[in-house]
Amino acid sequence: MKSMTNIVRDQIKDRIRNKIDISDLIEGIDIKNEDLSNSIISKLRIVDGNINGCNFSNCTLGNNKDIFTLIRCNMENCNFNGAKFIGSAWMRSCNAKNCNFKNADIASVSYEYSDFSGCDFCGSKITIDSRGGIGAKFPINIIKNLVKEWANKITVSES
Repeated sequence: MKSMTNIVRDQIKDRIRNKIDISDLIEGIDIKNEDLSNSIISKLRIVDGNINGCNFSNCTLGNNKDIFTLIRCNMENCNFNGAKFIGSAWMRSCNAKNCNFKNADIASVSYEYSDFSGCDFCGSKITIDSRGGIGAKFPINIIKNLVKEWANKITVSES
């Protein structure tokens, strides 16, 4: 993984201003703690990486051909506020603690075995199913708030 340089940061800012995809600029680059907000990232594949603290707020992530892939990544404290995932996305076996997913469209994200403890999903669009989320850990309040007004009485407890 190469270090991010100021030259690449400037190229990223220019492309964001012009609404041009930055995927090729960040391929193989360490994006930990980088501000990529408002960018278009149509392709990303990170396996066993560290993207802690990366700002993806208001980004368009993915495309309808490739799988946007984050596998076994450390991604604590990332900001996905207002981000929209396009097509299929994998966020599998990730440490995603304390991320901000407010108002994000993550309905197409498969999140098996990922830990979302402490995350904020307020206003997000998410698909909750047993297959896509097998082994995932979510803040208990997200499930309690989801079922609190249902006619069926569902008991939610932490394991």
